[in-house]
Amino acid sequence: MKCGAELDRLKKSVDENSERTKPDVMAELLMDATRKAQSTRAKDRVQRIGLILFNAIVEPKAADADEVEEMMRVAMEVSDRDIYFLKELVRIDGNLLESRDHIPRYDAHTAWINGFWGDRVVPEVDSVFQKLESYGLVKRLAPPNNMNIMADIQNRYVLLPKGMRFVNLIKSRASF
Repeated sequence: MKCGAELDRLKKSVDENSERTKPDVMAELLMDATRKAQSTRAKDRVQRIGLILFNAIVEPKAADADEVEEMMRVAMEVSDRDIYFLKELVRIDGNLLESRDHIPRYDAHTAWINGFWGDRVVPEVDSVFQKLESYGLVKRLAPPNNMNIMADIQNRYVLLPKGMRFVNLIKSRASF
């Protein structure tokens, strides 16, 4: 019963909001999503591609085809581990980004240690976040200018609006 009501709600949302996106744009996005899904073996990546397409269609605003295409491309490239780190950065920086278009450097720098990585030097952090930075989801923060070359500190990263948008698009809207 609960699942049926949720499905009806989602169908109504798709019907209402799909009118804002032109049918030819939706068809192109569907074809692109299909091509991308066929070229990957990972079920989790296929699921993320589907979520991005679905969430872009059910939003109240018209889908930006270029943005959706880019987000699906990123979804094909990032791993579950990358997503895990990105979601942690959204957890610690997301509320700072909700009311502004960027996070001030000081705020991002001080919030960084609230992640599960703390202030330890963790080589995997750099590896994952450099990859995420290459897709424009995060940005490396310049180290404090009061440090000398002998300081061994972990690079810190800040969430960009595109990273927040990506995480929002890969979230499941189903509540069951």
